[in-house]
Amino acid sequence: MNQHSIAVLPFDNLSSDPENEYFSDGMAEEIINALSKIQRLKVIARTSSFAFKGQKLDVRIIGNKLGVSSVIEGSIRKAGNRVRIAVQLIRTDNGFHIWSETFDRTLQDIFELQDEISLLVADRIRENFGHMEIEDSLVSTKTNNPEAYDLFLKASHHFKRKDLADVKEALVLYTKATELDPGFTEAFAYIGETYLHHAGFNLISAKEGFQKSREFAQKALAINPKDMRAHKVMAYVHLFHDWNWEAAIASYNQAVAAGLNNEIDFITNYYIFIQKDYDLAIAIAKENQSRDPLHIISYWWLGLCYYLSGRFEDALFAFEECLCVKPNFSEALRWKGLVLGYLGRFDEAFQTLDRAVELTNGEGLVKLDLMTVKVLSGDTEGVLEELENSHYIDPCDPAALYSLMNRPNEAVHFLQKGLEEKSSMMVSLKYWWVWDNIREHEGFQEIYEQMNFQDHKAHRHHPSNQQLIIAQSSQLAEEDSEQFLQILREKMALEGVVTDTNLTLRSLAEQIDLHPNKLSWLINMKLGQNFNDYINSHRLGIFQRKATDKANSHITLLGLAYESGFTSKSVFNDFFKKSTGLTPKAWVKSHRN
Repeated sequence: MNQHSIAVLPFDNLSSDPENEYFSDGMAEEIINALSKIQRLKVIARTSSFAFKGQKLDVRIIGNKLGVSSVIEGSIRKAGNRVRIAVQLIRTDNGFHIWSETFDRTLQDIFELQDEISLLVADRIRENFGHMEIEDSLVSTKTNNPEAYDLFLKASHHFKRKDLADVKEALVLYTKATELDPGFTEAFAYIGETYLHHAGFNLISAKEGFQKSREFAQKALAINPKDMRAHKVMAYVHLFHDWNWEAAIASYNQAVAAGLNNEIDFITNYYIFIQKDYDLAIAIAKENQSRDPLHIISYWWLGLCYYLSGRFEDALFAFEECLCVKPNFSEALRWKGLVLGYLGRFDEAFQTLDRAVELTNGEGLVKLDLMTVKVLSGDTEGVLEELENSHYIDPCDPAALYSLMNRPNEAVHFLQKGLEEKSSMMVSLKYWWVWDNIREHEGFQEIYEQMNFQDHKAHRHHPSNQQLIIAQSSQLAEEDSEQFLQILREKMALEGVVTDTNLTLRSLAEQIDLHPNKLSWLINMKLGQNFNDYINSHRLGIFQRKATDKANSHITLLGLAYESGFTSKSVFNDFFKKSTGLTPKAWVKSHRN
């Protein structure tokens, strides 16, 4: 299990008004977003961690299901302009409470509180599990208007549901928030993204949706040029509407640099269709699945990446995993049916697609999938007639089937419509194998030219490479390392420093005039210990001296442990046994004799 891993569980709403649940959910999500900015820290996505909402499961069970070493639990009581937040950080291997604290603040201080909690949690993880880079601040002030922020959290509560009524309500609330604070960058960015969903629900045309999305994303960037979500919205506008490939990847990379977690929809379309970098797309889909292990869509996207890459055996396995989580997930069933068709397993393909037809009442694209498998099996009887008598929202859908049947004139006819209507699937013309049968057709080449595809590659680093680069930023030169190690040894020789129960990595770093990231690197990489083990080894030495001093024979061993700086009986006993192989009592008995 990755020791640098955490899940933030939904906070309990202890307010008298149950409607305040949007606030407690919003606070938990803000902390998820803040912690997600830390490289080398695996933070479980909201969809998976919130799967435990309302459940009182043992943290060891949750840790096993999510694959994390620690979880945050908390509760929030909101009354008027005041808020009380209680937070606990708990190990999932033994249920031990690493840290807990209660905060009483006003809503005016809410962003400082989010930052303080996030930094404290990150520090405790680093102290217990080893080095990682932590920025000096993880949360910035979104607005100075508490009422606007309250509206923002309500809007986000609706936005996350992503159904028709909620998307409409989210737009109303985000707009009200910007009316109260015309400088509310993130609210403007969310309005831009909400318009993308409005277009997806056919509430407005795709043209108007992209136009509105661009307008509000640019408003956000005019206020804050580094707004993560606004750059994300612009990446989608550039990719699906402008067909400006350089601008799309530039906006996406700016969003990632500002803290965006991998946006799997963008990755699938850009890295598979524009760059033909299947390995990178699949690697990031796997990473997305790791961060969101209980969300069925993360399995589905992995299968989709394999399918679009032409790796059908792997795609089949991924879709079957998806169906293990939710056997009646019609989207996974129809893609599994397609994959079986491409693998030549036609009986299984038709059985699977028939099940998808039952679940969807034949709506959506499942009938097109059935026709695709018929063509693959060599049974084209009736397919052409059905195609001619069917209506498709996206012209690229029938175009792909005509291409499969090697009928370029009909395929090009629908692709021309796709060009005019700005179909999102036009981005696939560059590399996708579906179009291979008609690539030499003059009409296809004319359309292809209008897409302005380019041959350049503009890959960003895979996250593991980014982490390696960032991990090196706290390294000290050899001479500086020896100098600060000597200062550290001198400081740790002072019993008052070691036995201070409030000693933290940050407070020790301040005492030796070194940035916490550099001190963390120094202790972990040069001394081979995490901070807690390093401090406890010194506390253990003090205890052993005290315990073998006959002048202290009247003091209990636990009392001596507390005098030595240990704050918990279980921590003392566990560390002692791990370090010496003996219990404290057995060790003292052997050494006093």
